[in-house]
Amino acid sequence: MRPADAATLAGGVLAGASMPLAVMGYYSTAVRLLMLAYLCDVLDGWLARRYSGSTGEGLMLDRALDRVSQVIAPLTLYTAWASERLSPMESALLALYAGGIVAVAFWRLVHRIVWRLTHFAGLPLFVHAGVMLSSYIADAPVNPLILLALLAASAVPIPYVRRLPKSSTPSPGVAPRAAAVLVLALLPYRNPVVMLLGKLVLISLLLYAALGALPPLLGITPGPRSGGSEHPSS
Repeated sequence: MRPADAATLAGGVLAGASMPLAVMGYYSTAVRLLMLAYLCDVLDGWLARRYSGSTGEGLMLDRALDRVSQVIAPLTLYTAWASERLSPMESALLALYAGGIVAVAFWRLVHRIVWRLTHFAGLPLFVHAGVMLSSYIADAPVNPLILLALLAASAVPIPYVRRLPKSSTPSPGVAPRAAAVLVLALLPYRNPVVMLLGKLVLISLLLYAALGALPPLLGITPGPRSGGSEHPSS
């Protein structure tokens, strides 16, 4: 088995294992497993570039399991955690969002809605995962109407900026991203400082969802990225 595929499968196992734990109420453990799944996602692209290159089968495996780690698993966690805090109307709206995001996620897979060098085609799925997980960390459920707005932004392939212009600081490499995910997997989630961090992450993701389409629509295009090829994103 190729090293990159092994990392992808490990991430799928971790994301899958998080779901029954979330249903049983072990929310923090489920979040930690999801963070480790994202660490595997960071590593599989690095392993593909360094050791074996990318194959069509490996990319499809990665994109398919991304639907588990970026949509189904965080949705399971978020629904189990937030359900007791929602009114009947909010619960109905959350169910509408859940059905819609699962359908959109697999529609994007089948129709190959992929990254571009300068932008994402629609709001990427990892934003949904980030919103749901940071909401848990912040102990602040998101209004289901906001989730439905995020769903609409992912369903329509409007361009979303995927990095800063060339005059700005380059996007982080593998080591900083891996370290950040690992730290998030180890944090004490009901600590006030960590809850504040969760709120800041949640706000930044919602701001990106609200404003991230403006630079491409205004014709502001990032310069060429240095280095090797990019790992596709959802």
